[in-house]
Amino acid sequence: MNFTRSLGLAVVLGALAIPVHAQEAFDACEIFTLQDAESVLGVAPQEATVFKGKRPRVVSDCKYVGSKDGRNVAASAQFRFARTEADMRQSFGDARMELQTKPLSIGGQEAFWAGKTGQLHMRKGRTWVTLSVGPEKAGDRDVEAARKLAETIAKKL
Repeated sequence: MNFTRSLGLAVVLGALAIPVHAQEAFDACEIFTLQDAESVLGVAPQEATVFKGKRPRVVSDCKYVGSKDGRNVAASAQFRFARTEADMRQSFGDARMELQTKPLSIGGQEAFWAGKTGQLHMRKGRTWVTLSVGPEKAGDRDVEAARKLAETIAKKL
């Protein structure tokens, strides 16, 4: 991958990492719940997003881990926001092209599966959600489990 393009993608993703208005409270684990994780993992996980002291006002990532058939499995969701839908549409399209992915449609929302990273990316309005479901090794993750989780989350956004 071209270093300049990779750096450009990292800058774009970094700029979208937190809600536009930092004073707005946001908790990813209120949208991606323990019950959602259990339904896609098939086991009762524990919340892995742990904070020392007071929970921050903005929590953009939520991850649950468990064990299934002697293997560690996890389900995670990362939320990013842009100032406008047009900004998000552009950044999302650039990432899809950069990652050379398989386009998907989830509940009418634009999405893609990045097989190399084992992540499903979904855009709804000015929100971008990155999901992963399954074992730690990216190549062992299942697109269908991530699709099921994306459909659940899309209804909540």
